[in-house]
Amino acid sequence: MKSLMIRRALVGFTGAAALGLALTPVASAEPVQTVDYTAEPGSAPLEGTAHYAAPGDEIAVWERAGVLKVDVQSGFKDLRVELSAPAGEALHVGTYTGARYRGQSDPALTTPGFYVVSNGLGCSDIYAEFTIDQLGKDADGKVTDADVTFVERCGGPDTPATTGEVHYHL
Repeated sequence: MKSLMIRRALVGFTGAAALGLALTPVASAEPVQTVDYTAEPGSAPLEGTAHYAAPGDEIAVWERAGVLKVDVQSGFKDLRVELSAPAGEALHVGTYTGARYRGQSDPALTTPGFYVVSNGLGCSDIYAEFTIDQLGKDADGKVTDADVTFVERCGGPDTPATTGEVHYHL
């Protein structure tokens, strides 16, 4: 009789444990916030390579007035990349070629716009292209997901390039 009670207790415990596991919510994917770039020798304004990742580095991505902005703060280093569609268009998933310099307060261009500055250094003679593989927003319009790659050249279309990528998923 005692062994029957122990078996019933074990069966009850095993069933409860299995039910508990079945009711445990599946963990969602971890947030990802990374920015990477590699600059060829002679490239400007970025040099060398860099990898930034939250939570150690502060990374913010948002859209304002049709411009997608990526800000990185890492100790005493800062980086900003800005991307915009041609005048009259909204940014969307796709590849943008022929991007040119668009300053922070400049009006939209007939070409896509691109701007990069790091520690106060930028370039106003930009030749760039970028691809947006993902751009998601919540109900309030806040950017929640962005996957972007870019190639930027300063001074001419054949000057050394900086390639980079942004992955931002809240």
